[in-house]
Order: sequence, then C-alpha cells, then structure tokens
Amino acid sequence: MTATLAPPEPDVALDYPDTLLIANHPDTDPLDEDDVPEAFYTTNAPGNHIGKAGTYTRKTSWFLYRAILPQLDDDVDLSLTSLAKDLGICYSKLLGYIRAHYRMCQLPLVTEVQGQHWILDLTKLRIIDRELYRLDNNLDDLEAIDAALADFLTPTTPNQTVLTDADLRRFIRSFIDTHLRPEDKEEKPEPTLRIHINPDHTTTLSLTCDRATAAIIARHIDAYTNKAKTTNAQGLIDLILEDTHTSVAINTFTTNEDTNSVYIPGAGWINIGHAPTDNTFIRRLNADEIDGYTPNADIRAYTQGRDATCRWPGCTIPATQCQLDHRIEYHQGGPTSPDNLVNLCQHHHNIKTDRRVHYILDHITGTIAWLHRDGTYQLDHPTGRP
Repeated sequence: MTATLAPPEPDVALDYPDTLLIANHPDTDPLDEDDVPEAFYTTNAPGNHIGKAGTYTRKTSWFLYRAILPQLDDDVDLSLTSLAKDLGICYSKLLGYIRAHYRMCQLPLVTEVQGQHWILDLTKLRIIDRELYRLDNNLDDLEAIDAALADFLTPTTPNQTVLTDADLRRFIRSFIDTHLRPEDKEEKPEPTLRIHINPDHTTTLSLTCDRATAAIIARHIDAYTNKAKTTNAQGLIDLILEDTHTSVAINTFTTNEDTNSVYIPGAGWINIGHAPTDNTFIRRLNADEIDGYTPNADIRAYTQGRDATCRWPGCTIPATQCQLDHRIEYHQGGPTSPDNLVNLCQHHHNIKTDRRVHYILDHITGTIAWLHRDGTYQLDHPTGRP
C-alpha cells in the first residue's frame, strides 16, 4: 500500500526578529512545477508533498532554535534549564542543539545553502558542530571549511539524493585531515586497551589505535571470518588465541605517490606510515574488462574505491561488505568491467535482482540514476576516491 500525504498548510508566520532569520534569503517554499532549477534534492522535487512536509519541519525547527539562542550576557545554565523544561527535552540534548546553531553562525555560506535547500536537520547540524571542534575556532580554518562544505552541500543534478549523516561526517573529516590538519596524522597515537567487567558476567574489550592499524586489523578479521564462516567477534578470538594466520591485500588510493596520505575504503584518509606494513608490496590496479562473470581482485578494489558504500540511496554499508552487481545482466551481454558494475549490499542487490527497481550508471562519473516504479528517479553520486 502506498502512503499518501496531503500538502501541508502554508507556513504560519512566526513572529521572530528579522535578525534571527537567514540573511538575504526568503523563507522559500519547495519547488513549483513551473519553476524548477537545474539542480535540486529529491526532498524539494516538484509534487513531492511528503518531502515538502519534511522541509517544513526542518525550517520550523531552524527558526525555533534561532529564536531561543541565549544572549551572551545570559546565565546559560539557567536559560537552558528553563528552555529544556519548556521543550520537554533533556538539558544535554538541548545544549547540543544550541551549540550546533551557534556554530552555524560561524558558517555563513553553509547557512546560505541551508536557506535554499533545507536538508540539514538537527542531527546533521550536530555532526557539523562536533566535527569542527578540532579547528578550535580558528577563523581561517572555519572560512575554508565553510566554503568547502557549502560546495559539498549544494546539489549538482536534479533529483539528487540527500547526503547521509555518514557522508557528511566523512567529508568533514577528510577535508580537515587533508587540508587543514594534516599534521594530526603525523603523530601516531599510543594504542590503549580497556577491559571492563560488566554486571551480566560478560567482559568488554576496547582497543583504541590509529586508523591505519585498525583498518588492517579489520581486513584480517574479514579475511578469516569469510573463510571460517563465523562471526567477526569469534574470528577475532580465534586469531588471538589460536595458531591462526591470515594474509590480506590492503588497497589504497592516492593522488601523490610521494606522500604518506592515502585513502582506504572504509577507513578514509590515513597516514600509511602508521600502518604495520611488514611483508607488503605496491601494485597498480588493472581494472579493465575481463572475460567471465566473476570480477577479479583489481576490478573489485577499483569499484570499492569509487563507491565507498552500497550505492542504494542512503545506504551506508561499506563497499567492502557488498556484492558487485552487473547493471546489464551478464547473460544479456553485460560486460564484467567497472563501467557495468556497482556495489550493492545483499538486501538492495536482491531488490534490483527482483526487478523491483532499475538504475542507469554513468560510467564516466560513476553517478547512478535510480528509476522507481512511480515514475520518479533519484541521482546518487559515488563518495569514494578511486
């Protein structure tokens, strides 16, 4: 049964001071049929009444929190305690929301994009604030991330899929690591291990280490569990306690062969100098078309680097845990090459195989157009770095 929703009533005029509204941007409605720009998110597609209702909710939330931001001379503790009571949410959650909106005051270009597309909800605003904590309010760094993030949030195609929380987090971390704080990756953190005895007679082991080492550990666990047909947890126990050995290939991508900064699908940009690289070697991928149905290791590595995650809109399962789907079925003449292969998790692969949805792949950009039965479509862009 298809859910339907009537268009929301026109926005109620909220009596907020003009200074609290987004500067120079009217409180725009989602797109009308006769006024469609070249690029927009699916939430703002013409005739999308459910999307319009969601946009209305995000706009109302934005103006609400902008209206209640405490003044600098207020007693913040007392003000937030009173506001938390009035809103019916806990103090810590409200504090996070308020901090997120203060942060947006430092990002005028991102705020401008928000005023045009309204895709940032409270969760995404908190992600932005938390990830920018590393910048210590450095004005030059904030100006740079403001410009980069505004560009990232601006749609480039019609019916573009709204970015996920993971996409947003990944972009900010990668930009800071590669452009603003590359020195953060130079010092290898000291690994720490915490052992916590739980009241239910179990014990939790927590290892903290650099991302390069963690990525390699994860690949060894995956390699063992795929062979032994067991869980990741049991695989780790076996690797530690048993006389068990694994050999894995870690595929990295870089734009400069002379730098230690490389991209590992699932781990992001890391300092490869931190990785335990004994008995390793460097190879160049040869991701050309092959004869036969099963992709080789090079094609698999290339597509994982391109896609980063399952390419179903909004799915965040890492490409390393996905299956490769022939867009044009192999038995219908579809080649086994990156131009015809897409990473899909098993669930979404089944949906495509069952012909409940179809897609078109742009082999140059990696962009996918998902074609739905109701005649609508969504564009999904690859988030990896081949």
